[in-house]
This record gives sequence, structure tokens and C-alpha cells, in this order.
Amino acid sequence: MLGLGRQSALRNKRGFSLVELMCVLAIVSVMASMSWSSIVGIVSGNRLTNNAYELSGLIQQARTTALTEHTYVWLGFYSFTQNGAPALMVTSLAENSGQASILPSTSSLPNSNFQLTSQSVILKNVSIASVTNYTSPALPGLDVADNTDVGSQAYSFPMSVPGTSNATFNNVIVFGPDGQTYLPTSTGALGSNPVLCVGIGLNSSPGTANHLHTAAVQIHGLSGQVSVFQQ
Repeated sequence: MLGLGRQSALRNKRGFSLVELMCVLAIVSVMASMSWSSIVGIVSGNRLTNNAYELSGLIQQARTTALTEHTYVWLGFYSFTQNGAPALMVTSLAENSGQASILPSTSSLPNSNFQLTSQSVILKNVSIASVTNYTSPALPGLDVADNTDVGSQAYSFPMSVPGTSNATFNNVIVFGPDGQTYLPTSTGALGSNPVLCVGIGLNSSPGTANHLHTAAVQIHGLSGQVSVFQQ
């Protein structure tokens, strides 16, 4: 009887067989693969949200400078690749005289007539989205009726950026001394009337250009209110 008791105890302490262990590992592997896409989506969404709100702060800072200095401030966006991933450089500058003259189209900026109003900021893993990415269908709460996409203007200006060749800022917004928002024409001149709303779409990376990976920052041209929209 004592020998049978030892054998029973040994069987109870035998643990998992190789087949059982492989089944457990297979289940864990399947669950991990199913949750990995969700984890990537969450990380990508958090980066996008942070970039959108940081951009919102840079926009408000540029507008505040225009108001306090009673001048025109150009806010430019430069899309490029950094370490194999998309990035967006945001910079703001003002003319020394405070006038809204035409920006030079060939000279590097800033020059003797212009000065940076703040240090250039790089938003990582994000790029400018096309207007259809955030308006078709529209992100919840976005004003589509009065929206003018920042990419609709045809003006750009070059600027010397440390560590790169001259960067060309193809998307440009201008804030006037009254705090209102303008979009420059192809020559750099400003329209006679401010825009009602300016939308700036952002795509996150990694991720495709869809609502799960797209946000928008919208500026109300008259009130200066800046809002962030995301799915």
C-alpha cells in the first residue's frame, strides 16, 4: 500500500506534458497576435493626439504673437522624413517692420527683413493629411461648411534649417495684427478678407490614412478659437 501511495504522488507531481505545453504556447501566441494590432493602434492614436494638441498650442502661440506684437505672423509647415518615418516641422516668423508685404520666393529665411518668432518644432510620426482624409466623412464636430483646407493655398517659402538643406514650407497660414486668420495667395499676398475656418489634417504613422489614424486642427478665422477633432 505504501508503494502505491508513492506512485500516486509522483503522478500528481508530473506537471505538464510536452503536448500540453505546446498547446498553451500556441494559445498565448494567437492571443498575442490578436492584441498586437490593438496595441499598435493605441500607441499610434496616442501619438496622433499628442501631436494634434501640440500643433494646437503652436497655432495659438503664433496668433498670440501677432496680437501682442501687432504684426503679421506666418506659420509654415514642412513635411519631411526623419529616421525613416514621416515628420512635420512647424515654424513661425514675422517681418521686422510689422507689415504684410510679399514674402521673398527665392531667398532663404529668415533674412534681414524677417525673424523667427519661436524655435522650429518637429512633430514626429505625423504628416499633413489631405482634406478628404478628415472631411469625407467629416470627423465628429468638424465644421465642414466653412472649412478651407490649409493645402488649398499655393504659396510656399524656403527657409534655412540647421542640419538640412533649405526647407520649403508648402502649407502656410498667416495671422494678422487683429488676430484674424488669412491664407496667402501664390504670390504671398494676403486676401482682403480673413477665412472663416482653416483645417489642418494630420495622419499618424504607422497607419493608413483613415479616421482611426487621422485628426484635424481647425482654426476659426474670426474668433481665433482652435479646436482638435479626432475619431
